[in-house]
Amino acid sequence: MDIATPAPVAPVKITVKPNGPLRVEGHILLTDADGKEWDLTGKPAISLCRCGASEKRPFCDGAHNRVGFQCMTSPGNLTGQ
Repeated sequence: MDIATPAPVAPVKITVKPNGPLRVEGHILLTDADGKEWDLTGKPAISLCRCGASEKRPFCDGAHNRVGFQCMTSPGNLTGQ
């Protein structure tokens, strides 16, 4: 009896957009604090709000442009060393 090896899952890619949302690409499960899952069927990517002004939170609706959200980020050392 052969046991099938599961196919490797591609890593999720999260891109921090300058002055904008987090762009999440790949197979993800998005749940609320109670464990209820959003149906992301057919969505290969989503954008998550960083500015807090979206009316469709946790998803981005472009409100960052309206409110003038500013946050430029780049990779740095997370350990602070």
